[in-house]
Amino acid sequence: MKAAYFPFTYISEPIARLLAALVGPVAVYQPVKAAVPVELGELATQGVIELRTPMTNDDDRLRAALAEFTEWARQNPGRSTAGTDFLGVRQGTVPFFDETTINRIRSDIRRYGDAQQPEDGSEDRFSARLFLTLAQENDQAVARLDEDLDKFKAMEKEFLEDLKDAEEAGFSRQTYGGTVWREDPGARLTEQRLRAWARLAAADERLPDVLVTTSTAVIDTLIENAGDANVFAKLADVHLDAPEVNGEPLLGRVLSGLLDGSLALTADLSEAGLPPAAAEPDVRVSLFATANLPSKSFIGGLAASKASPKDGGSGGHALVVLVDGSR
Repeated sequence: MKAAYFPFTYISEPIARLLAALVGPVAVYQPVKAAVPVELGELATQGVIELRTPMTNDDDRLRAALAEFTEWARQNPGRSTAGTDFLGVRQGTVPFFDETTINRIRSDIRRYGDAQQPEDGSEDRFSARLFLTLAQENDQAVARLDEDLDKFKAMEKEFLEDLKDAEEAGFSRQTYGGTVWREDPGARLTEQRLRAWARLAAADERLPDVLVTTSTAVIDTLIENAGDANVFAKLADVHLDAPEVNGEPLLGRVLSGLLDGSLALTADLSEAGLPPAAAEPDVRVSLFATANLPSKSFIGGLAASKASPKDGGSGGHALVVLVDGSR
């Protein structure tokens, strides 16, 4: 069984360790081999994740395009076009790219290479890698902000706990120290993310059979686009205590059984090794399957013009796991 994190190319250390404890080290696809974030390299060295770079052609051209976009963003701050709030972050808002940005990316990409574009799909793959690289910059910045917010919340909690005579002075601890709202990282341009990631992953000779995401918006998009095709079905929900990274992954036996056929998709997973629900869960996990649609066909459908799991195909299925550890 091999799992991959999707549709993102950046993963924070806490999420990486959580997923490793649940399903084992996940593969994290990288759009540019020479631009892997340092923290991801460290996690790979520790065996927490596995880095994969299935596309390495056109790296020089990609770096040239990125340099131009970076310079353009530096010279045009605050514009509602490419580069708007590219690395800025605001409470309640994840900065990302609007449709104008996508149009600019596409038009600028056409300036590279020959006037006659090749018909082998290389331009689509190049555009996907460029999109993912820019998205990775955004996700990395947001992850660092979240880390700073967590540190601030810990300091605030410690301050409130040490504050003396607060009740006598009418000070309410509940008013302060509230939860900082965070937007789903996959909530912006969800279909574009799925399509770009799938085009990168499709180039891998060893496609994963389990896809893991932390984005509810991604799952909602897959369900919506699947329509009535009955190819994307929920198998189970479970609420767990936060697991520790030691020994066998918590969901490993169940996922392996579903993949090798020793467990039917209709089986009662609570009797097949799925961990019992916790009274006060830290993590919520939902399991989905693409019935009669193997991993290759599923990822190929996502890479098509519309990010949708395609009906048809036979022989096996892919598993999709949604992990929500925000509670």
